[in-house]
Amino acid sequence: MYEPMRIEHISDVLPHVEGRRDFAVARKDGYIVVDYVYAGADTFDHPARVECRGLKFDADGPVLARPFQKFFNVGERAGVMPDELDFSRPHVVMDKLDGSMIHPALVDGEVVFMTRMGRTDVARACETLHLTDRLKRTFALYCSGQCTPIFEWTAPQNRIVVPYSESRLTLLAARNNVSGTYLSRALLPGLAASLGVPLVVEHAPHASATSLVSAARAMRGAEGFVVAFAGGLMVKAKAEEYVLKHRAKESVLQEKNVLALVLRDEVDDVLPLLEDSDRVEVERYRTAALTGIEQSAAMLGEFVGRHQHLDQKDFATGPVATLPPLYRPLAFLVRAGKDPRSTVETALMKKTGSAADVEFVRPLFGTTFNLCASNDNEAAEAA
Repeated sequence: MYEPMRIEHISDVLPHVEGRRDFAVARKDGYIVVDYVYAGADTFDHPARVECRGLKFDADGPVLARPFQKFFNVGERAGVMPDELDFSRPHVVMDKLDGSMIHPALVDGEVVFMTRMGRTDVARACETLHLTDRLKRTFALYCSGQCTPIFEWTAPQNRIVVPYSESRLTLLAARNNVSGTYLSRALLPGLAASLGVPLVVEHAPHASATSLVSAARAMRGAEGFVVAFAGGLMVKAKAEEYVLKHRAKESVLQEKNVLALVLRDEVDDVLPLLEDSDRVEVERYRTAALTGIEQSAAMLGEFVGRHQHLDQKDFATGPVATLPPLYRPLAFLVRAGKDPRSTVETALMKKTGSAADVEFVRPLFGTTFNLCASNDNEAAEAA
């Protein structure tokens, strides 16, 4: 059963994520993001790690903003299997919108928008369209009061799968930064009205997880449902049409598609569609690829830091020339202030168009994908 953990300072979570490859602590301009990189067998076995899904802290350590905790698809893992979810408990069923999670935060006295990874390009684009002076003043009060309103930004230019005809910021929830408790659903309509934004559409409660999943799978032109139980437990169920369109089961037959799923953090949504042997290989590949990315990013960060004292010319003609050609342009980007992990991931995403492209950048993530071998091994063992 989920119970939100009290978090006042980054020191409350660091002991539970330090030294783990499945989590990253990203120190940025005026704030810190703690986020999971991939989901391993024990990634979310501690309450602190469940909360580390874009959890934000001030540069000095106090909690800054607290978006949703990590929550799972019904049937994805122990604790959220259909027979473990008690739908007789009070719960709210709401639309799962197909956009980007957005929340405000107060950084150096300025209200800004953030996504899970902080002030990303998506967050800045949403700011341009929706963060008015009036909202800045209102959000300043909420942020100062240790409350994080959580929104979904949907827009034609921010399309994932479901098309939206207009740019819209929709209120999903509001959360206390320290206690992790959620604002009562009864108060959300008033909050949405005061902000001048719509509240996420809510539906009638369901009698069981089986009923919910069945209704979600039958949906057309939508992503699915999110269920919020009293106490904070949340689960999701997605439309079969959505899942098939977004990451069809056949896509895992090609490494370039699987690498793209890994980079977009979308592997979890395709896993329930796979046979056991295929799932094992995809999960192994994800873990190995993300570990390789972290190693490449760490190497680039250390390399650039070690030679930061050199001017651009000496840097280019000296240390950079000793790097393999694949790494040289990335080193210049990191030297220019780009985040090492994001730099590596962006370079990889640009090379997911063909098998030849993936082979070219393989040193950056350092593993191979062989779904056919996985199936052959299973058949051999069965025989």
